[in-house]
Amino acid sequence: MSHLSEQTQETHSNRSTQQSVRRTSALLERLRKTPWFQQLIPAEAGIGWPIPLRRNGKVYIRIPFFGFSPTSEKGKTALFPPFALVTLDWASLVPVEYVNLQFRNPWPDVEWGKPVGHFPHESVASLAVGEYKEKRKELLELYNELFDKLSQGSDFSEEWNHRFSTALNMLMEPSLEPYYRTLGKKFFDHYLPSKTR
Repeated sequence: MSHLSEQTQETHSNRSTQQSVRRTSALLERLRKTPWFQQLIPAEAGIGWPIPLRRNGKVYIRIPFFGFSPTSEKGKTALFPPFALVTLDWASLVPVEYVNLQFRNPWPDVEWGKPVGHFPHESVASLAVGEYKEKRKELLELYNELFDKLSQGSDFSEEWNHRFSTALNMLMEPSLEPYYRTLGKKFFDHYLPSKTR
């Protein structure tokens, strides 16, 4: 499931800070503090796993947002389909596109107010909170490498692809996977080969 400081802060930030905010985990942590998030995205929204995009020689990071709410079952959280998608230029972290998915409606049969699944899912249900956070940290570090490699035009080794695929497969919420595939089909077809999950 990936920092954007306010414009005035970005103007006065130094080079090392600019480099640090480009890290995926930092970006995801700071999103809620940005003016555009506060204007467009409900504060209680969940922030999804990043989706890379290459277009016209540039690399972008696409971030979906989904709804969630507690359930009557202790320790379980209901998940709802992604309702928005924001695309940022990876080099500058400037937002270049906002999509209201409920308006665009790529899933005509979706009932937006109805849960599609729950968290935690089976592959992470046995993990302690600290263990889950560590797994998430490891995946986000792999995302850092992913975006760096894409930006540099570097190749991906089979070993690296396997590590990323294994980590993503474990943490990806199965109930949200079909929606991710619509939003980033090529990426998820490559790293999450279709199978019964």
